[in-house]
Amino acid sequence: MTSAHQHKISFSKYHGHGNDFILLDNTPEVLLLSREIRHLMCDRKYGIGADGIVILKRCVDHSFVIDYYNADGNPGSLCGNGSRCGLAFARKLGLFGTVCDFVAYDGLHIGRYIQDNGTYAVSFGNKYFHDIETIDDQNFFVNTGSPHHVRYVNDLNKYDVINEGKELRYGKYGDTNGSNVNFVEKKSDGNLFVRTYERGVDGETEACGTGAVAVALVTKFRHLQDGGKDTCLELKTSCDIYMGRGKLIVVFDITENSFTNIELIGSACHVFDGIYYLNTE
Repeated sequence: MTSAHQHKISFSKYHGHGNDFILLDNTPEVLLLSREIRHLMCDRKYGIGADGIVILKRCVDHSFVIDYYNADGNPGSLCGNGSRCGLAFARKLGLFGTVCDFVAYDGLHIGRYIQDNGTYAVSFGNKYFHDIETIDDQNFFVNTGSPHHVRYVNDLNKYDVINEGKELRYGKYGDTNGSNVNFVEKKSDGNLFVRTYERGVDGETEACGTGAVAVALVTKFRHLQDGGKDTCLELKTSCDIYMGRGKLIVVFDITENSFTNIELIGSACHVFDGIYYLNTE
């Protein structure tokens, strides 16, 4: 029996290649959730369980706003997979058909529903080559709406992602609110396999959208710096990033000194809907 001191919150659960989120509709502008409540909702034993929370809000000038919160309940920066799941949720609510513009942490983005295969695409802002910091030949840093350290390693399946990621997140980046850390293995066939230690989760997530974009851009940047053949201007290219149980696709154009028309493409799966009972005592 439901207590008179409990408040019902409708939610949907989505995931993007195993990166899972709680989706909430706040277009009626009635939801007020504290950091503690958001943290509890993401708890996998005492709440719904998720890597983060995505909240849709109304916007006067654009289709909607996507607010993202980390699993610790704190506001997060841009979340690529969360944004794609937000697009799927918004489309389920009837907020757009095939194309929309939405506001996220770092500004305006274009979202697309690709009818041919049922995937969702999110646009990213241009990145100049000088935005990519070369630490050494195996370590790089770039901010793709969220900060990302990219490290190239061997034998990724056996790599200590948690401890190595934590050391970088709280060590090198400890004074800058932390960084996500992506460990990349490039296979002989050219495919990129990635595992990510995510700040705000303080652990490994099965996939990371902004991390996939970071890895794609850094990998192409390394190739160009090494005298790669594809240095012609405005070359349309794409990069397949294998994370968790699936593949994310990053497409972009290359100009003389930048990456433009960047998009993150992948599936967004609706898992279930439910009611969360918030104890208001």
